[in-house]
Amino acid sequence: MRSMEPFRDEARNRGIPEDEVERWLSGTLRPRAMLGRPGQRHPDGPVAGRVGGLPPMPEGEPVPNLPFLASVDLAALAPGATDLPLPKDGTLLFFANTEIPWGDADWSRLVYVPAGTPVSERAPEDNSQPHPAHDLYLTIDPSLPNRAEDTGEFPHSEALSEVWWETSDQMQTSGPLQIGGYPWVWNNDPTDAPGDWVLLAEIGGDLVEGDLGRVYWVIRQGDLANGHFDQASACYDMAG
Repeated sequence: MRSMEPFRDEARNRGIPEDEVERWLSGTLRPRAMLGRPGQRHPDGPVAGRVGGLPPMPEGEPVPNLPFLASVDLAALAPGATDLPLPKDGTLLFFANTEIPWGDADWSRLVYVPAGTPVSERAPEDNSQPHPAHDLYLTIDPSLPNRAEDTGEFPHSEALSEVWWETSDQMQTSGPLQIGGYPWVWNNDPTDAPGDWVLLAEIGGDLVEGDLGRVYWVIRQGDLANGHFDQASACYDMAG
């Protein structure tokens, strides 16, 4: 991961005690896998996924009648790219209709395809036009909460999250798809619910309708560790 010195420098400028800064980083910092297109800010790893095109669905399984957003090759995620208990291989397929994310209970779908499963690239029954296809390249970034509340242990948590808001662009790459790490929260934190929920994936950019809209897939740690991707939940948020 990249150096956290820009974060430390800004926290120091705001007068946040250095020992608290280091304790917060030590206990809070997590890795994230950012998948970006060529030409976006220095993706420096292997091809680990794809946006757009037709989904490589298991043979015999119908294609969801939803826009296909992206796929992730879990075997291409380098060790340490996330701290999630992900399978070592297989493919994640993400579908969502972000034009009406609140109007239909079936607006999203996540499909896990185990390695070795026969697949074929097929269009949904409605033959909707797919997004243009592009490979996605892996970069491992640091991730911190951009919203936090002060606590007894960390009385400057809110200020530290504001520091991250101001400096994260200096330490993170950009791209349409994030695996692991913390969600970038505009309004409501999608992991803030009873149970041990974690961010599985966040998709944004031109794949999502709306100004700065994002789709989050969250899942309980236990369900993820046991490969129960059908227990993941999707939600949508946008700036404003």
